[in-house]
Amino acid sequence: MRECGGCARDVSLRLAALMLAGILMLAGCGGDEAHDEVAKWSPPRVVLIGVDGLDWDRVDAMISEGRLPNIARLRDRGSSGVLRSIPPFLSPSVWTSMATGKSQEKHGISGFLVGQGRTKDATPTSGNMRRVRAFWEVLSAADLSVGVVAWLVTWPAEPVNGYMVSPNINRLLSWRSQAKNPAEADERLAMAVYPPEYTETVVDCRVTADDVPQELLHGLLETTEHLDDPDVALDYRNLAATLANDLTVLAIADSLAELQPTSVRALYLRGLDVNCHAMWKYMDPSSWRGDVPPKMERTFSSVIERYHVLADSMVGAVVESAGEDALFILCSDHGFAGHRGYDGFEGDVAIGIDMHREDGLLVMAGPGIRRGETISGASVLDITPTLLTAVGLPAARDMDGRVLVEAFDQDFLARHPVSLIDSYETGDRATGEEPIESPVDDEIRERLRSLGYIE
Repeated sequence: MRECGGCARDVSLRLAALMLAGILMLAGCGGDEAHDEVAKWSPPRVVLIGVDGLDWDRVDAMISEGRLPNIARLRDRGSSGVLRSIPPFLSPSVWTSMATGKSQEKHGISGFLVGQGRTKDATPTSGNMRRVRAFWEVLSAADLSVGVVAWLVTWPAEPVNGYMVSPNINRLLSWRSQAKNPAEADERLAMAVYPPEYTETVVDCRVTADDVPQELLHGLLETTEHLDDPDVALDYRNLAATLANDLTVLAIADSLAELQPTSVRALYLRGLDVNCHAMWKYMDPSSWRGDVPPKMERTFSSVIERYHVLADSMVGAVVESAGEDALFILCSDHGFAGHRGYDGFEGDVAIGIDMHREDGLLVMAGPGIRRGETISGASVLDITPTLLTAVGLPAARDMDGRVLVEAFDQDFLARHPVSLIDSYETGDRATGEEPIESPVDDEIRERLRSLGYIE
């Protein structure tokens, strides 16, 4: 295995410097023949980038201002459209529908916590509870390699033909550094990484809140004059931890892709969603119940828009790392309506999932993808059938989603016509009714409570 020794973290911190430059510049503050054709056809490498909470309305507005150049570049050289989510817009369920092409009723993942309970004692949902095969299992069975980093509901990491790293990896790495029994801690941490021998590489990729360059964090703020205030300092520290998690995911994804190139790469970035939940009241104080302290509004009012610029830079970093000859699928699980709530919301002030809305984002670009095509009527259920088609595998009739045929150009479809099989379910997938606990479940529950998902 390649010696890393902290180099992966350095990669992420160099990316952070580029992101800072982006903020300063963009945020305003600085027959037989046919058979032969098919036989010669080689599927492109596919990179699936999931950005939680990315909303077309804000993205479109910021693209028009020149502030999201990487997403704009992907959109302009590919196909794009609204990606409809599935009410009640619970991220674990929706991302699992994306990964399987199937509804919650089929895959069995109903939310963050077992039983959908909004209780501090409920156990976080784990991947063993998924009742159907995800795209990484289908690809592995077809002898195609796949790398998955931080996709929701992949604890413990699953055996794949490639690698997988579970979400909340930064929390697990933090817990490991403080554990009293190092041997037990290493054993539990190895459950988050497949194959386990990649664990030390993942450890070397960790970016902590203290590692995040202060200049980058300050670039997200409207002012730094109140950072000594305890309330401001708490939200500032949470912002640093959120960004550190995204940078860790980027570092892991980049390092493992270099260590083991795969046919398909998938990674998930959650920071934008977390900040939309945590910081919306500072951007739009009139939508919040009660008063918003002026020092909080003044400090954090710019975070959401500037984190969009960061997210755009993260997308750009992934594209640069993968190479523009890859086929990219950029998607979000839902849009964001904020504290005023989604269309039809009847409450006073929306929090938690009530801040989400149905319209997410989809952009596809790369070999075989039409330029300038608008994709209409796409659903989160369509991601896996479309991904399978992109790598030359059939979609399945028992998937609830469809292949987004309109996104592919005629040359691609001539070389590789869309095909279907009845199912990828063979009945031998081991599942469990009870979740597998992790050492950071208490911290996960507390984070869900702070974001309004549970009481």
